[in-house]
Amino acid sequence: MDTLPATVVQRFVDAANARDIAAMAALVAPGAIFARFPDGRVIAQSRDSIRAFYAGRLPGRSSGYRITVERRIVEGHLVIDQEVFTGTPDERGQATWIYHVRQGLIERAWVLDGRPQPAP
Repeated sequence: MDTLPATVVQRFVDAANARDIAAMAALVAPGAIFARFPDGRVIAQSRDSIRAFYAGRLPGRSSGYRITVERRIVEGHLVIDQEVFTGTPDERGQATWIYHVRQGLIERAWVLDGRPQPAP
């Protein structure tokens, strides 16, 4: 099996599009952490928690829901995706994810929180 970081992340996105929660979880390390960036707020911690996170969100999406990677940067073990979501109630959304992949598994992932921050 191909364990290159970009391939692992693409399989994760493909599994999300197929709503295959088990396949998504199989691509995540047992101790993985998914968090928001830059504040570090944890979205889900552990394979089981990540599985539960997506199990609570993906099955309810419309049949037209789809994630498309518009841009991808690969730098060593890091994969940075600009992902576009279609078929949502808003019809189109966007998120930037940073995935850290080691030995064929996603160990950490951060989603950029694009909300405006107050000036210091």
